[in-house]
Amino acid sequence: MAKANTHLTHLEELVLTQGPAGYDMAKAFLLELLETLKGNTNSRVQTSVKWDGAPAMFAGVNPENGKFFVGTKSIFNKIPKINYTEEDIIKNHGHAPGLVDKLTKGLKYLPPLGIDKILQGDFMFDDEMLETVDIDGEPHYRFKPNTIVYAVPVNSQLGQEIGKSKFGIVFHTTYDSLDGGASFGADISGLKSVPGVWYDDAFFTDDTGTVTLTEDEEERVRELVNQSDTVNDNINYDDLPSDLLNIYINSEIKSGKFLDNPEESFQGFLDWYSSRIQKKIDNLKSEKGKARATENARQVMQLMNNRRSDIVDLFKVSRLLFEAKNIFIQKYNSAVYNTKHFVDDGSGDLVVTNPEGYVAVDHAGNGIKFVDRLEFSRANFAIDKGDKFAGQVNEKEFMDDEYDSDPYPPPLPVMGEDPDEIDLEIEDEDDDPVVDSDFPKTVAVVPGAFKPPHNGHL
Repeated sequence: MAKANTHLTHLEELVLTQGPAGYDMAKAFLLELLETLKGNTNSRVQTSVKWDGAPAMFAGVNPENGKFFVGTKSIFNKIPKINYTEEDIIKNHGHAPGLVDKLTKGLKYLPPLGIDKILQGDFMFDDEMLETVDIDGEPHYRFKPNTIVYAVPVNSQLGQEIGKSKFGIVFHTTYDSLDGGASFGADISGLKSVPGVWYDDAFFTDDTGTVTLTEDEEERVRELVNQSDTVNDNINYDDLPSDLLNIYINSEIKSGKFLDNPEESFQGFLDWYSSRIQKKIDNLKSEKGKARATENARQVMQLMNNRRSDIVDLFKVSRLLFEAKNIFIQKYNSAVYNTKHFVDDGSGDLVVTNPEGYVAVDHAGNGIKFVDRLEFSRANFAIDKGDKFAGQVNEKEFMDDEYDSDPYPPPLPVMGEDPDEIDLEIEDEDDDPVVDSDFPKTVAVVPGAFKPPHNGHL
């Protein structure tokens, strides 16, 4: 079965998740985006706006039987949950009434569009969710599919279309079949106009003329890339504890930092690991088990200290990529600000903020996130989280019984006497604070800075 498009990686994370190949990809994205913002029509990267809809919905025709279906990411399970009928939806998802409602509406409204492949999109609204509110003296339609509250002026063209709609979705990923890989981006130009259904793709186009880099900004991006090239050449990526480093970096983001000082971050990483592993050791039952686990942890710490230079350089590269990425984010924000983005400051008052972020897609269909992780994280953790459709990032396990295959941690004693005694796995309690973030953010969408809705939406 194909793999679902379940996770987008931050540009600066690519060096952690894919090593040298990840660095090459990150660099290529930055240089191609330079061409895009210079107006080069031959650029091989497109940018889309991250819409915060839920649930993620798959729809299309199963080429194996010619039947239209809807589903969630569970269509890619070992035993797929594919819904051709309302009865299938209840059977597969009856434990989640809200999900059943959205999928049932998808099964009702999406077949007439004429989807000839399989599209993945984010459900945005139905007619039961729409409400009218006043923002700055102007009536808006407001809807909250997941964590962000969207608002559209009632009297705008987009508002008039949404007001007539019973179902809204934004498509962003294409699959040729249930066995084919995902390609970020969705060509909706051939979909039919269906009364009561609003749809769009997520691609961003600049209709305001403000998304261009100055010569100084272009020079700064190239300078950051050149600096990262120099540092990256010194890194031995073999056997680095990349999963642990990624978890630690997310803990820094939660505290409002991002590798500001790589040397200090390395020491912070050691302290973080030591503290978390000590909690595991303290929970072991026997003194013998604690002694073995303590020695195991000591060896791990020694291995990490031996790789200090590589880890510090990896932090430096990630930070440089982060700074270059943020130059593009600021430029895109300068255009999208024309759509009037707001966030609830917790007291019910709306204050101006930036959008959640963007997704850059290359010619091969690879997608990466362009998100200001520090800003989004600050807003996210200032507000209590609620139950959402969106799933959580999987916890990371960093264990290996084979020393040769992965030296973090070194070989454990033979399991069998008391497996609980030597369970030293590290769980990702600090998952990415930007993924599926939950805070009540209101976005007022005004046609002009987003690509205007296509003919045929309604």
